[in-house]
Amino acid sequence: MCNNKTAILTGEPELMRKINQALILDLLRNKGELSRAQISRRTKLSKATVSRVVNELIKNKLITEIGEGDSKETGGRRPIMLTINSSDRFVVGVDLGTTNTVAAIANLKGEILKKIRVPTNRNHSLDTISSQVSNIVNDVIEEAEVERKLIAGLGISVAGIVEKSTGTVKFSPNFNWENVNIAKLLEKKTGLRTIADNCTRVMAIGEMWHGKGNSFNIFYVNLGYGIGSALVIKGKVYDNHSEFGHISISNEKILCSCGKYGCLEAVASGNALERKANQLFKDINNEWITAKDIAERAKQGDPIAEKIFEEIGKYLGKGISFIANVFYPDKVIIGGGISLAGKILLNPIINSFNEYTMEQIKSNTEIELSSLGMDAGVYGAITMVLNQLVFYTSLLRRDTIDF
Repeated sequence: MCNNKTAILTGEPELMRKINQALILDLLRNKGELSRAQISRRTKLSKATVSRVVNELIKNKLITEIGEGDSKETGGRRPIMLTINSSDRFVVGVDLGTTNTVAAIANLKGEILKKIRVPTNRNHSLDTISSQVSNIVNDVIEEAEVERKLIAGLGISVAGIVEKSTGTVKFSPNFNWENVNIAKLLEKKTGLRTIADNCTRVMAIGEMWHGKGNSFNIFYVNLGYGIGSALVIKGKVYDNHSEFGHISISNEKILCSCGKYGCLEAVASGNALERKANQLFKDINNEWITAKDIAERAKQGDPIAEKIFEEIGKYLGKGISFIANVFYPDKVIIGGGISLAGKILLNPIINSFNEYTMEQIKSNTEIELSSLGMDAGVYGAITMVLNQLVFYTSLLRRDTIDF
């Protein structure tokens, strides 16, 4: 056990109780099935403490006994095995996007039982959006046929500057919100304890638990309508904001949503991609051509579409090189809707990255597309609830992952 945990465990009895619960729950979550004796050895907690905590967790239906295990560890008597209770407690995650909203319900192992995706209401007023989120949460609970009293909490991913400790959206240009306590508002509407965080940080959490984020230091890029970013440092998501989309990278006098000119987001986001394509294509009959349409054309060999992806890939690769030369991540993961374009996006990014990055850094930094596609946000929202509301791992410093 690391020194941080040891220091924490000397605190007040109630805090110690919660942390001991977290240690055991977190261990079972990652290892599956363990006996009390195995838990004691792995956590360094006394057998008496483990027994007391386990009994309380069983009473609260967070873990369950599943039968007898191998008798080798006890010299004859078969131990009772324990596991996370995946049938009596659940969590809900919501990924609130500018164009789509996704809600999912999962068990305490993070396994999704039901998922719903709907277009986000174009009227981005707070009342309209909060009502839509409340409705989709109700729908996913009903469709999963789960009793509401068994829901441990709700997590929501929101674009913008979000103060995670209070669940307040300080500013969201996508929704034109300022100082909105979205967590408190949704708690009132849904009756569920709610936590909120910036969408890209949440996506990084989802990637770490369910995707390719198994590295110690990660730079996560959310490439959608805009461009978001998150840092994972020594296995911990950095809570401060990372505004990769607003680095100055182009001499073109293109106004960005932040009010500056030449930002990466202004020339390499999904919005920029579509704006460029609709200027260049002449066969669209006044119909707006989407990023998905452009990607399909590029894959079919359309030279204009290929050139557009080549251009945004060059900007992104150069921008990532700035970050890599300073941060030196083990891995760069690119998620968000535009990442679904695949290699037509990834290849020019890597080529540009290699051109602008120091040899030692580029040879030791992987650049990959997210394996979670459009679901990184909802997976992250679910995991955020599990970590904060159920497992209390915000109080812990795990050896490899700490949220």
